[in-house]
Amino acid sequence: MAHLKKNTRGAVPGLAVHFERKTDHHTNKEIDVSKSYLNQDLMADVSDMLSRFNARLNDVYCMKRDDVKALATWIVTLPEELTEAPYEQQSAFFEATTNFLNERYGQENAVAAVVHYDETTPHLHYAFVPVVFDDKKSRYKVSAKEVLTRHDLQTFHEDLDQHLKKVLPFYEQGILNNKTLPFENVAEIKKYNDQFNALKNELADVEENIRAKQAVLQTTAQALTEVDLAEKQIDNFKQALSKNLFGKTVLKPDDLDRFKSVLATMKKATLQSQHETRELKQTLGQVKAQLAAVQADYQNLKETHQAFQKRQREQQKMDYAMRDMLKNDYGVDKLSHTDVEARYVLYKLDHEELTQNKKVAQSWLKTLTTARADPDTKISPTRLDRGIEQVKALINRIIELTRDIFKGPSL
Repeated sequence: MAHLKKNTRGAVPGLAVHFERKTDHHTNKEIDVSKSYLNQDLMADVSDMLSRFNARLNDVYCMKRDDVKALATWIVTLPEELTEAPYEQQSAFFEATTNFLNERYGQENAVAAVVHYDETTPHLHYAFVPVVFDDKKSRYKVSAKEVLTRHDLQTFHEDLDQHLKKVLPFYEQGILNNKTLPFENVAEIKKYNDQFNALKNELADVEENIRAKQAVLQTTAQALTEVDLAEKQIDNFKQALSKNLFGKTVLKPDDLDRFKSVLATMKKATLQSQHETRELKQTLGQVKAQLAAVQADYQNLKETHQAFQKRQREQQKMDYAMRDMLKNDYGVDKLSHTDVEARYVLYKLDHEELTQNKKVAQSWLKTLTTARADPDTKISPTRLDRGIEQVKALINRIIELTRDIFKGPSL
C-alpha cells in the first residue's frame, strides 16, 4: 500500500525528473505517455520540486555530508477496492492522503506531491524534508532518524486508514488488508533472510577454498611421492659414492645433504597442506550445521507467518461481517472510542473475566462512568448502571481481600 525510502541530496535531481516527467525518454517501460495528461501535481505553488527542496534546506540546518538522508519519499498506491472507481473518487483518495502526510510531517517540509496515472497502478509520490526542532541549539535541523522513528512506521498504515475512513464516505474496506504485515514480522523475516544468505555465501566460499586446497593437495601428494623416491635414491647414491674405488666423488656429500633438506621442506609443506585441508573440511561441517539450523528457524518463522496471515484473514472477515451487521441491521456506521472501551469492560463482566488488580478495576469504573455521561452513547443506560455497580462491588472485594492479607491470621 505505502512504501518509504530515505534519499541523499544527490538523488534529488533524478527523483525530480521522474516525479515531474521532465523527460520523454523514460527507462520505465510501464509509463504510457498518452495518459500522462491525467497526472496531478497536488502542491499549492507553481514552482518545481528541486526549487522547493533547495529553498527548504536554506531555511534549516543540514550537515554537509554526502550520506545525509535529506529527503524522504512515500509511494502510496491506489487500493484494489478503488481500481474501478471513477477518476473523481481516485483523485479524492490521493488528495486526502496528501493532506494526511502534510499534517503528519509538516506542509512546510513538503517538496513534491505528484499522482501518476500513466503507469500500471495509479500512485502518489510524496516527498518531504525530514525536519525536527533541535532543543539544545534552538534551531530546526534535518534528521530522518528522529522523524521516521520505529513508532512512526508502526502506526503509519493504521493512522492513514483511520483518516481516510473519516474523510472519504465511499472508502470502507480500508488499506489494512491481508497483505499488510506488522513491522516486527517483516523485520524478523528480513533478519533471517540476511542471516540465511550470509551463511550460504560463507558455505560457498569454504567449498571453493576446499576445492582449491584439494587441487593443491593432489599435486603435492604426487610431489611427496616423488620426494620420498628421490630421498631413497640420494641415500643409495651417497652410499655408492663412499665405495668409489678411486676415492673421488663428482658431488660432495654436503651438496646432497642440502638438496635433501630442500626436499624435506617440500615434504613439510605438503603435510601442512593436508592439515589445512582437514581443518577446512571440519569448518565446512560446522557451517553446514549452522546453515541447517538457520533453515529450520526460517521455516518455522515462515509457517508462523502463514498461520498469522490465516488468522488475520479470518479476523478481517469477522470484522467486515460485524461492520455490515451494525450498519445494515442496526443503522450504526461507527462506534466511538468511549463505546468501544465500555463494551470491552461489559464483556469482561458478563463473562466473569474479573481482574484482581485494584488499579485496573478503578480504570474500568472510570470507563463505564464516562460512557454513562456521554449523551451519544449507543449502550443502554440500564446496562451501564448495572456494570458500574458490578465494578464498585468488585473494587470493595479487592480492598477487603487486600486488608485480610496484610492483617494476617488471627490469634
